Amino acid sequence: MTIWSKRILALMIAIFFLAGAQFATAAEGGGGDAEEIEPVNLGELADGAKVYPSLKDLLIDSLQLYEEDAEAIVPESFYEVDLGNNPQGYERQFMAFVYNYEWIELVLIASNKDASDVRLLDRAASSDEGYMFLNMAKLEFTTTGNLVQIWTEAPYSAFRSLVELEWAGDRFYVISHEYDDPSERYFEEKERLLKLKDIQKLVEQYETEIAYYPSAYEQNYTLAAPALKLAQQKANQIQKVDFKKAVEYLDYGLSQYADAFGTWGYVDGTLTKADIVGAEDSLYLEARLGLGVYVGMLNDYGYYLSLAGRNKEAVPVLANVIKLVPGRTVAYLNIADAEWTLGQKNAAKAHYKTYLKLLGGKAKSTAPARVQQRINAK
Repeated sequence: MTIWSKRILALMIAIFFLAGAQFATAAEGGGGDAEEIEPVNLGELADGAKVYPSLKDLLIDSLQLYEEDAEAIVPESFYEVDLGNNPQGYERQFMAFVYNYEWIELVLIASNKDASDVRLLDRAASSDEGYMFLNMAKLEFTTTGNLVQIWTEAPYSAFRSLVELEWAGDRFYVISHEYDDPSERYFEEKERLLKLKDIQKLVEQYETEIAYYPSAYEQNYTLAAPALKLAQQKANQIQKVDFKKAVEYLDYGLSQYADAFGTWGYVDGTLTKADIVGAEDSLYLEARLGLGVYVGMLNDYGYYLSLAGRNKEAVPVLANVIKLVPGRTVAYLNIADAEWTLGQKNAAKAHYKTYLKLLGGKAKSTAPARVQQRINAK
């Protein structure tokens, strides 16, 4: 889930902005009439190239940046803002987020009109909660009056930091700072639903919610097999009255396993043994299912697809079962029935014959009457 989305960013900023607006009415200097001010990137300003050297030099000197961090400062690092409360003699403000060793700092600079006189007003990097800014690549901010709302997200994770700061003329004050991780909450809810064995709510969660960067979370792997096992259990129970629902449940379970271990070949019948059980050096090897257990579930999925009238989808699934475990007797009956329904009678007869051969002496008492009838049909 992969996955970086501008729409999602915009939504998160909008939500945080609305929440921040409530703080603005209570914060000193942040009256209810405060308007959102659109920051302008330095690269878009007519005099951006002219004021840039002064701003950059001030940052490097004031923050005593390492050479590598200093080289990362570019014109696009700066935004002209208007938070108010400028010192006398200064009419412009610029804000920047910069790397400073192991953290990210927000810096506010006052400037005269042509940036011949610039002054560092304040800098912010952490609160009582911890570091405020997690990642420059995933950072969005907006300003409202003298308030700044910042959203950042950790690399390769959905762990987020939501910050609101107030510029009061002397310094930045932290109005709020909280961490959030929607993916962590997603997996916690999934684990809760698994304990309740609520398969319908699990399916609904998967269809309506998103776990961002799932591979960064251990639960993505450790909950995969339990979800598939529960799906098979519930599918086997409901198939007597609703084949379509049985398919839905098993499709959910197989998808959970595929999300974790990449076994998406279950859909088109291209799975290999290594796909299912993994290699010796695979991550979370202990969380995977054995070949026999998984193939049993795959056979049930193909069988229920056929019973639900989805024979074209069932045939490659069942063919995959036979390829993975050639001795799985019932799979030959299941695929033969699906092929017969599709009019693929030669293929069906071949699989019926293999089915009888594998049954051996039990064929007469075990095989359905239709098997021999269809073999003999012209």
